[in-house]
Amino acid sequence: MLPIVFLWGIIHSGGLIVSQTWLMSEVEEAPEFGNSLFVSFSNLGITLGSSLGGWFISSFGIQQLIWSGMWFAALAFVLIAAKVKLFSVSRETPGASVDKM
Repeated sequence: MLPIVFLWGIIHSGGLIVSQTWLMSEVEEAPEFGNSLFVSFSNLGITLGSSLGGWFISSFGIQQLIWSGMWFAALAFVLIAAKVKLFSVSRETPGASVDKM
């Protein structure tokens, strides 16, 4: 169990660092506001994940919990792919960027 928890911690921490880096690169004018959004939405994600995980356990049993994790992982990959796709399209489109004053 110790190696699994260690690996989980490494992956989870890396995801938080990448998420905060992406967010801070988008809010250069208001970094404090961006950081507060990061913390707020991290807490919201923890709350929703715990609630949905609890619902999944009560509905399907603890033996089926791995499927809940797989659904969350798949959803995370879809959202990351959408973010990367939208980010690359906005960088390539000349009219997509907002001029700074």
